[in-house]
Amino acid sequence: MSTGRRTWVGAGLLAGAAVIVVATLARGGAAAAAPVRVRAVATRDVVHRVLAQGKVRARTQVEVASEIGGRVAQVDVEVGDVVKAGDPLFSLDAEQLENAVEQLRVGVQGANALTTRAELAVAEAERAVQRDRGLKDKGVLADEQLKVSESRAALARAELASASSQLERVRLDLSRARDALRRARVTAPSAGTVVAVGVEVGQVVSAVQGLAGDSGLSGFGFAGAGTGASAPVILADLSELQLRLDVDELDVARVAVGQPVRITAQGIKDASYQGVVERVGLMGREQGGAVLFAVEVKVLPGAGTEALRPGMSAQAEIEVQRLAQALAVPVAAVLEGDGKDKPDRVYVYEGDDAAGTARELNVTLGPADGEVIAVTAGLSAGQRVVEGPFRALRALEDGDAVRVQSDKEAAAGAQKKDGDDKGAP
Repeated sequence: MSTGRRTWVGAGLLAGAAVIVVATLARGGAAAAAPVRVRAVATRDVVHRVLAQGKVRARTQVEVASEIGGRVAQVDVEVGDVVKAGDPLFSLDAEQLENAVEQLRVGVQGANALTTRAELAVAEAERAVQRDRGLKDKGVLADEQLKVSESRAALARAELASASSQLERVRLDLSRARDALRRARVTAPSAGTVVAVGVEVGQVVSAVQGLAGDSGLSGFGFAGAGTGASAPVILADLSELQLRLDVDELDVARVAVGQPVRITAQGIKDASYQGVVERVGLMGREQGGAVLFAVEVKVLPGAGTEALRPGMSAQAEIEVQRLAQALAVPVAAVLEGDGKDKPDRVYVYEGDDAAGTARELNVTLGPADGEVIAVTAGLSAGQRVVEGPFRALRALEDGDAVRVQSDKEAAAGAQKKDGDDKGAP
């Protein structure tokens, strides 16, 4: 082969090698650019809410119990009845009480007779003392005989005092017996609707039954007012309803009087109601290893609230913070700091969809609202942040080459995630 031929062939081989190297580098660069999902920094209202569970109850709810024990002789009301103050609710068997009243009435008569007899004896003894003093002054009666008369008068006065005390005791017993007889007929202390009846004819009830239940009000300093499960009769004013919530100790510091509340009841589908925080408990109670605080929410009047019933379970979303027109990014896009040396940060996508660069930026976060979180410093509207995939985001470093994930890659990633979720134990 001639020298010119060899030179041409050599030059061709070098050129081919150069093309291969360039192509290889190009392919290698494309493979190094990680496919990522991006989301534009949006401007929106960000609302942070505290979630809590509770029970619906009437603002005015009275548990009516008997103040004495006995057997139920009559029940005068049913659930749903509307009553006025003083209307009968139920009555106890009063036969023994009536007998006791009659016996004590006779006892008062006997005690009155004894007292009258003792008064007459005192009068007679005092007249004898006066007579004997006159005789003694005339020298007819000895001192010893006068002292005997005075002693008899003192004894008569003591017997009168004893009879008077006995009369007073019997009168008090009669008053208590009459009061017990009156209490055998249990009446409504106020107007309202009967929402529960827990007694039947023939049932034996104890005094003040059902008033020691736990209503969740320990945070407000109340010890009574039970849940109503064992109260003989419960009256409620259904025109004003409340929600009694249990709020975790981690959230209660954010809850304050006047905050708006969105309410949903488990027994009512596709409906929500509005409320406002009225009271926040100051003392927590331990339950199931957690410390809970009582929060009282007023249910605001509105369409559909008549469907709510005392005792219903409900969920509340308390709006504890709102930022109007704040910058918001997906929560998944935020890499949390350690609270010390490493701050919260995100990766901003710089470039077009085909090729770009991930730039790490430190950010200051605000409240979270579902799947988004407010950014109060570090970003501008219109910037795009990397929100996933999770593994790619966690592996990124400042300045890494990235590209926007294609629709096909996004669908494949979503399908894989769904499969992983189904296979998870």
